[in-house]
Amino acid sequence: MRRLLRYLFASALLLTATAGYFTVNAQADDDVELFLQAGQECYNKGELANAALEFENILLIDRKNFSARVWLAQVYLDMKNFDKARKLLIEASLQAPDHPRVIQLQKMLGEVKKPAETVKIVDPVVREALTLIGSGTSHRQFGLVIPEDKVKKDAARSAMLIFEDLEIEAPKPKAKEIDVQKYFEPETGPLADVFTVLEKDGLNAALDLYFAKILADPGLASKDDRGLLARGNETFAARFQNSSDDVEARYFYGTLQFINGLYSDAEKILEPLKASPGEYEERLRPVMAALGKWRDQENQRLLALKREEEERLAREQREKEEAEKKKDDIWAKLKKKRAAGNANASGSADAGSEGIAEAAALHSEGYELYKKGKLDEAIAKYDEALSRQADNPEYNYHLGLAWTDKGLAGDSAAFDRAITAFQRVISLAPNDKLGKDAQAMIKDIDSAKKSLGEQ
Repeated sequence: MRRLLRYLFASALLLTATAGYFTVNAQADDDVELFLQAGQECYNKGELANAALEFENILLIDRKNFSARVWLAQVYLDMKNFDKARKLLIEASLQAPDHPRVIQLQKMLGEVKKPAETVKIVDPVVREALTLIGSGTSHRQFGLVIPEDKVKKDAARSAMLIFEDLEIEAPKPKAKEIDVQKYFEPETGPLADVFTVLEKDGLNAALDLYFAKILADPGLASKDDRGLLARGNETFAARFQNSSDDVEARYFYGTLQFINGLYSDAEKILEPLKASPGEYEERLRPVMAALGKWRDQENQRLLALKREEEERLAREQREKEEAEKKKDDIWAKLKKKRAAGNANASGSADAGSEGIAEAAALHSEGYELYKKGKLDEAIAKYDEALSRQADNPEYNYHLGLAWTDKGLAGDSAAFDRAITAFQRVISLAPNDKLGKDAQAMIKDIDSAKKSLGEQ
């Protein structure tokens, strides 16, 4: 009955305050340190209930205060109130999953089964009235505080969760429920000691151990590092970009590039440390040795590529020279046969005395021009002679020789004209020596054109 009267009296005081007769002075953020100090003093004295009240004060002012949440979880763990301790640790692990104290408290919970979690909605005005009872004691200097913005809101529309039965409101989409029992299981596997060092000694020590393991057994790089390398890259990349003189950042960032297979980048980053490695001399030695081995292999690979390229160019040059030699041999053979035919034609020309006098004179002029290398003028004279005596096989044969020489001089179309002339010789004197020589010339010209890919 007395407790009920005290509650009604406190409620009346609070209602009077909200009506404007006096103001409830909510604590400012500056009071957080005072509450935290008071709570720690109570905890050190063994006054767990009073310590819990002080830490709850902080969480009412600042629901995201990590220190108060961890301290309150410690208090509830000592009070054997495992349900509340577990809920607070779930919240803390969401804020800082790798914090050593959070992990330590989670392990202290051991195998305590997780009870069903419920949400209790309490009117903040009633909550304030209840917590004012007993606030005049030496351990309740400020009372259980609700910030002003919480008091002024309509309680029916802005009810809030209290810490006695606190549960995180499910986000949208719903967050995956934490399996606390599995979370508390000890680490296993080849990288277990790395994660243990991460919990106890922090990121730098964990990375050093991870580097040593990977250098000893590169196959471990395929194992799940639980985001260790990503955290390391994010941390030391920013530091290295801000200050290239940061030796620690250079060492860790460069080694991370090496572990990730970016050997060229790692070499550039770590090279300046060779002259002055400082405290990282021993840790840097195996990394630089591995990079040196990679550099030797890379130089050998580049040298092999250079040799292959040089061999390819030399091979192409030899093939080109062989093709030119083959071409020269073909033309030399054709010229030799042409010269032999020309000698025969010369003897025939010197011995012949028959024919039309005018055609013979023109042919003789043409032949003289031909011997001087004036092929176009010789061809013109031969054409004039044939215009007067077209059925003369000797004149046609000499015309074929002139066209052949023009072809050998580079006019490939001249070969077709030469073949036409030789074909006329064959038709005029198929059984004569000139006819046979003409057949041989046509065959040689065709063979030469095929060998050179011109037909």
